[in-house]
Amino acid sequence: VCSSDLNEYKSYLRMFSFFTRRLSQNVTRIYNFSSPTILKRNFAISSTVAFGVIGTGGVLLYSQKSASAKEEETSPRFVLYQYSNCPFCSKVRSYLHFSGEDFKIIEVNPITKEETKAITSYKKVPVLVADGIVLKESSVVNSILHTHFTTGKPIAECAELYPAVVTNPSVKVPAVTFDKEKENMRTVLLATYNNISSAYRTYFKKEKEVIEYPNKYMIMGYNPEENSKMQAEAKWRRWIDSHFVHLISPNVYRTWTEALQAFDYFTTNGKFTDFQKMYTRYIGALAMFFIGKKLRDRHNLNADVRSDLYSGLNHWLLGMKGKKFMGGDEPNLADIEMWGMCSAFYGLECWEDACKVTKIQRWYDRMERYLVKCTKKEIVSANPTTVKPVDTNTVPATR
Repeated sequence: VCSSDLNEYKSYLRMFSFFTRRLSQNVTRIYNFSSPTILKRNFAISSTVAFGVIGTGGVLLYSQKSASAKEEETSPRFVLYQYSNCPFCSKVRSYLHFSGEDFKIIEVNPITKEETKAITSYKKVPVLVADGIVLKESSVVNSILHTHFTTGKPIAECAELYPAVVTNPSVKVPAVTFDKEKENMRTVLLATYNNISSAYRTYFKKEKEVIEYPNKYMIMGYNPEENSKMQAEAKWRRWIDSHFVHLISPNVYRTWTEALQAFDYFTTNGKFTDFQKMYTRYIGALAMFFIGKKLRDRHNLNADVRSDLYSGLNHWLLGMKGKKFMGGDEPNLADIEMWGMCSAFYGLECWEDACKVTKIQRWYDRMERYLVKCTKKEIVSANPTTVKPVDTNTVPATR
């Protein structure tokens, strides 16, 4: 029984106790001072009221449980735990729009992350619950989903096609073995160096394990004849993850004012208290303001991070070579993920600046019109900025 049901049940028990106590008092008083006729009448009235309360409480409790059960039965196959303007969350959200499936969004508190603690120990978002299976890592999630919709295989079976591999040798390093038949100076020195280096990183730098998915950009359902298209798609998906995503945070949180603007979404999205909204907005903006500076230095961006953003967007547009989408006449998975990344900062100051310098708005609008035709769910802005109306009549309904 959930806590709300239990509390309500306790309140009805208290009401039952109250009325039965009063009933007992009335019966005792009437028995001592009244005639048998009055005794029967008052006993009937008190009993009716007491059991009426119990019956009403039971009906309400049953109705609540029935409504809860009905809600569980009609809940969508996909539940996305996200931050609205997180680029990685936006990637998965954009694919869910593309799939045409209904899905539920749960906004996660970026400070406490209470919403995901019940389903996984994973500390990041997005987390997608698909047919009861918990999926993580945005590119892996999209590849699993695309394989599922392409082949028709169950989600669980598709997830097994993308195994996780620990790639950091500092976590578990096999002991050095010297094979006398294959031994040579180079292999011995290399193995010894790897062991010493790994031990140093493990015990002195305290490096954590790195989990990778070697085939996360590959789709298992493609026809072998379309292998070249898949390779091109994988190349751009890899570029989005390895380069473009690193341009977003330094630009979104470039100044304190921009950082606050980016966290405005938390005041309108999700079910949080006023204190949580205020606290998260200012603390989150402050943290990301400094993290943005750190990311700028880590990825060797220019002091003027806008120039890197413009360069990245222009590189994407040039890669289309005059086509409507990177996939040609219709979007491919790279288009969907790139649109998701851009939608994360759509409407913010850095997006407005980028639209003045590049032609990214045209491609973005084409993609949005296409997704509007595909989705069953309204496409809303990741940020409080109002989304411009989309003309859905200019894009064919087929996907």
